[in-house]
Amino acid sequence: MASDAPRSPDSRYAPTVVGEREREQVVRRLGDHFAQDHLSLDEYEFRVQAALRATQWYELTATTNDLPALDVDALRVAATPTGFIPGLRRMVVAFMGGVVRRGQWLVPPRLGAIAVMGGVVLDLRDATLSAHVTEVFAVAVMGGIEIKVPPGVRLESDGIAIMGGFEDQAGFPALGHADAPVVRVRGIALMGGVITRMQPRGWHDEDDD
Repeated sequence: MASDAPRSPDSRYAPTVVGEREREQVVRRLGDHFAQDHLSLDEYEFRVQAALRATQWYELTATTNDLPALDVDALRVAATPTGFIPGLRRMVVAFMGGVVRRGQWLVPPRLGAIAVMGGVVLDLRDATLSAHVTEVFAVAVMGGIEIKVPPGVRLESDGIAIMGGFEDQAGFPALGHADAPVVRVRGIALMGGVITRMQPRGWHDEDDD
């Protein structure tokens, strides 16, 4: 005989409203999938935008539920101090804070930068580019991302600005050959800003004044 007791609602289908913390966790997970080559750059861009705009739980989970399982061992090695190798980090995230990468570091061929109500500075002037073409995907949501490259590098910048700015402030000529390394910046600025600059090593922003 069937019970008359009310059935407990399935939380997987409850119309739960999500907040910034849940969106940040999913964006980080998408970054891990991008780092493990589960997503192309265009797919990654689309899913990050969808995650940042999601207000319901089903909208948020839809951005990751068709992806394969992450390689937990690879994530553990990258996160463990004894196993960390500079340059394996392919995602830089600032959430209501700031992150600066400068000095000597190895830049992966594909690098993501996300600033949500925060700021990210990627200074590549003293860094080593690990590939001839370095792709940087930048997402600034009510925050800012600044990318600096030295003369001699061909800088390509192309993005979408929605109530924000996506600006290329070269400042100096490329001074490079046809086979010069390329830094290609793509992304979106939503009520935020993405700025790319070309500056010599040791040159500071106040020197432009």
